[in-house]
Amino acid sequence: MRNGTIIMSSLTLVASLALSLPAGAASKYVSWEGTWHLNKAETKYPEGVMVTDNDLVVSKDDGHTLEYVETVVNAGQTQTQPYKGAYDGKFYDVGNGETMAFTHISPTSYKAVRHNKDGFVLERSVFELKNNGTKLICHAWAQQPGGNPIKFDEIFDKGA
Repeated sequence: MRNGTIIMSSLTLVASLALSLPAGAASKYVSWEGTWHLNKAETKYPEGVMVTDNDLVVSKDDGHTLEYVETVVNAGQTQTQPYKGAYDGKFYDVGNGETMAFTHISPTSYKAVRHNKDGFVLERSVFELKNNGTKLICHAWAQQPGGNPIKFDEIFDKGA
């Protein structure tokens, strides 16, 4: 009977370890893959910001790798900016001499930092997925060299 007790104790230990792994393991991050459209009714830009459209097409987000293309219409000019990187806090090239770094804050939020070629911090943002992953809220702080910092929230809705 002693062998049976040892086997049962071992099985109980293995089962309890297996049940405790998800609680102790890294959180499962919610992907924001898909197309996101600027919600113009809910987004309120500060004076001087002339963004009239902003779309994000996120082609990959597996919790580690992040790839997207952002298309912004600002003051009548369309700019497209690709990002191919990771949620590792390292800076990846996004064109025009700028780099960005992303890190997770929680399973449904992350932060981004953007630098220019001189290392000047152009933007700090915190993104939150809301409404079961159908709304993306970007809390942004931005500044141009020599300019005053501005704060605003951009609200995006997930499209089809």
